Amino acid sequence: MRKKSKTNDLARKRAKEIDPLRKNMARSLFLLNAILWLIYVIYIYFDMAVVNHNNNSADLAAIFVFVNGVAQLVSGIIFGRQKLQSYYFPLVVVLLNVILALLNIVDLFFTLMFIINLFIIWTILPLRKNYPLNR
Repeated sequence: MRKKSKTNDLARKRAKEIDPLRKNMARSLFLLNAILWLIYVIYIYFDMAVVNHNNNSADLAAIFVFVNGVAQLVSGIIFGRQKLQSYYFPLVVVLLNVILALLNIVDLFFTLMFIINLFIIWTILPLRKNYPLNR
């Protein structure tokens, strides 16, 4: 019988740890995304309410964009914890943002958001193995 080598145990331990560079990169991209969405709230409200005098639509659009920015902010804060919810909530938020950006891809802001969201997906998908189902 062979003894278990220490290198195999070390490799398994490293595989279970979250890569700190990827985690910090994803968190910073989520926070950048949140800041851009919250700035967009100010712009869209000013453009719709003040410039075009369309107050009701401005209120409604600003609320939806604000909720999206807050969801991005929460995703950036909770991402990296070793709980399953802290992986799937940011993943769902970023996938919904990709769909939102694709619906209005002709706008420069939404094109930038689409690219940032693709980077976020590219960053967080390999981290899935660090979130076991039983936690």
